[in-house]
Amino acid sequence: MRMLNEEIKNNWATDIIDNTQILPSFKDSEYPAWTVRFCDSYGVAVPYDGEESINEYFANARIYSCELPLENKKSEKVLLLTTTFRENEEVFAALCAELIDPGINGEKRATLCGSPVGWWQKWKEILGNRNIDARIYDVLGELCVFKHLLTEGHDVQWNGPSNASYDIESDTYYAEVKSTISRSKNEITVSSQFQLYPPEKPLKLIFCRFEPTVYSGICIDKIVEEIGKLGYNKADINMKLEESGFDEGMSARKKCFILHEMLKYDVGSDFPRISPESFVGGVLPKCITKISYTVDLSGMKAESMVQGEKNGV
Repeated sequence: MRMLNEEIKNNWATDIIDNTQILPSFKDSEYPAWTVRFCDSYGVAVPYDGEESINEYFANARIYSCELPLENKKSEKVLLLTTTFRENEEVFAALCAELIDPGINGEKRATLCGSPVGWWQKWKEILGNRNIDARIYDVLGELCVFKHLLTEGHDVQWNGPSNASYDIESDTYYAEVKSTISRSKNEITVSSQFQLYPPEKPLKLIFCRFEPTVYSGICIDKIVEEIGKLGYNKADINMKLEESGFDEGMSARKKCFILHEMLKYDVGSDFPRISPESFVGGVLPKCITKISYTVDLSGMKAESMVQGEKNGV
């Protein structure tokens, strides 16, 4: 493996931008592998005939499928592992060697091409990467609410990753969406002191409860398709998802959940919240720059947006 690492690094040193170069050990192999160098990244490539489009990230590394010209030949479908990080080439070369190593009788290559995402997940766990999976249901909750308001005929905007104060703005109110996968807790975390204090329109808090599943239920990709069928521009949604770290082709967008509840609360004077009136003169105490707090929604009156009926929760 050490020799393969050196071959990879030697190739990178002589690679031409936007071109591929076969590794010496793979010239006469039935399991070929190439090094690649682009203007902003570098890595390795292997042939890939899977039907599933691959596009995964962690840290400064990316694994994805695409069409790529190989050694001045016509474009072929490949699986690429690349990075934009220049400072630790040695470590990345070792990871690349693991990816391209065919194993005995090509067993490792078959496993890789049979499940690139599975290979990726294994290495994410080994390297201790912070996973974005914990944020999937947060984004999914916002999209579920967005689709619901579209279905009701509202003129509505999903703010996505922008710096807007609220997740969704409709023609009649702002909506702040909070989601959980807890079966019992009805708590939400408010991330800034005046988040529940809208200056113009009324504000609704919408609480979504999800249950993770394997195949059934809703996922980001599915709800984007449903939003498109309602006449909304899917390209706008996908652009905002990409800005949020959920590029098309990512396995995170296919992770499924069952939506058990979608509860709407009026955020009025009787809703437990922090507002300017909570402080002397309407301003934070000296040297306090930010406040976050937890609200327990248990027992508060809410409207079920799933069933369309009033419930005490």
